[in-house]
Amino acid sequence: MDLFLEKHLESAEGAELKKALESTIEEEKRCLEQFELQIRICREKLAEINASIARNGQTHTLMQMKRAFEEQEFIVNTAAQCQQCSFETKGLQKLLCFEKNDGSRERIAVDACEMMYEWCDDLLQQTAKKYQDIASKLLTPAELARTRIARKKLQDFYKQEKPELAAVRHNAGAHREHDFLKQREVLEGIGWSETIQRLHDFEVVTLELGKSMDALMKAGLRRLDKVFNGR
Repeated sequence: MDLFLEKHLESAEGAELKKALESTIEEEKRCLEQFELQIRICREKLAEINASIARNGQTHTLMQMKRAFEEQEFIVNTAAQCQQCSFETKGLQKLLCFEKNDGSRERIAVDACEMMYEWCDDLLQQTAKKYQDIASKLLTPAELARTRIARKKLQDFYKQEKPELAAVRHNAGAHREHDFLKQREVLEGIGWSETIQRLHDFEVVTLELGKSMDALMKAGLRRLDKVFNGR
């Protein structure tokens, strides 16, 4: 499988894949910049509202505005984290697919396993109760169902892959247990093509989770418009 994949990546199709990955990485950089801008705007508005509350005391309208911006900042920050995950995934895919040196491939595969382990855990935490409570308030039943299905798919991926990802993380990654023989056993068990496939599967479920967040961001913006403009 490794030999077949290597030959495929050295073909014209492989060159097209590399070009597509590079283009997508640049596009995702721009998306991350937009997320950064949105989060900063939310935090600036919250600072203005808090200053007004400090001067004039709490009013129903001010508290509505504050809650709406706090929740929108939380939604956008969560979506931005999912976008960052996608950006890192694409970068590792490019490195892993086109690296020729076996030692470098091994190290990139370890980094990929660690990245998947950490992001699965982080994204599941970030889309837990608080996120679901906000989604329940703002989304239609169909949109809410899509959000929950997307999260469940990530949860299922993590449950299936966690034993192997954890073995890499704890024996060959940042949290290694300092048992050399165990490290070598784990490292020798990491397949190059297998890791590429796992990264692809991870990308599929995290992309679906990210897409499900779009409806929630839009619903939050509509809520902000209603709070500020009465529409």
